[in-house]
Amino acid sequence: MTDMAPLSVDGLRKAYRRGPVLGDLTFALRAGEAVALLGGNGAGKSTLLGCITGDRVPDRGGVRLCGHDPFSDLAAAAQCMGFVPETPFLYPELTVGEMLQFVAAARAMDEGGAAAETARLLELLGLAGAEGTLCRELSQGMGRKTAIIAALLHRPRAILLDEALNGLDRPSSARLIAELDARRAEGAAVLISSHDLEFVGEWCGRGLMLEPGARWTMLEGEAWEQWKRAPSLRAGWGD
Repeated sequence: MTDMAPLSVDGLRKAYRRGPVLGDLTFALRAGEAVALLGGNGAGKSTLLGCITGDRVPDRGGVRLCGHDPFSDLAAAAQCMGFVPETPFLYPELTVGEMLQFVAAARAMDEGGAAAETARLLELLGLAGAEGTLCRELSQGMGRKTAIIAALLHRPRAILLDEALNGLDRPSSARLIAELDARRAEGAAVLISSHDLEFVGEWCGRGLMLEPGARWTMLEGEAWEQWKRAPSLRAGWGD
């Protein structure tokens, strides 16, 4: 399945009682790229991420992760995906080490390889020595780092980050970005939502803008360059 796009979304629709949120949304993440997920509160970013991860059922349309449907082939789709939500969930009664061992087992990773990669990522993000700390005792930043390691541990091809840099110190942020760049060089793709518009403008090659009323546009080429000169949570189209 390495020839499949890390993520493809085709004709996705989702509406709630207050009205439509996603309207015929279609895009794909290409291997090696980073795409910014943009939009204000209520624009549909969380809904889109939920439809991709299988947490929310779309009204119409499809999602594929490395060619796998997250609703009919969840295990294979999950193997392709690494997701860090805005509010990460960690099992509070587990230690950091136990949490990551659980994730590795769930992803059917080789025990020796998983241990080596866990140690490398813990060192990378400044958590070496924290393996025995209960997840409920972690600070917000340490908890986010643990969630990031859990998402990256199995080397997914589609990496979804929802405000994942929040609460990270600058050195850890820089090392994480370097790690993501290395993953992109190997063919992974990143979809990232962040309030740091200048950062995503510099790091990402294009941006998916969502707006209320199920409107959306993919900003690329000259449109992306124009947005980067004056970053905002609107694409700039007229009503």
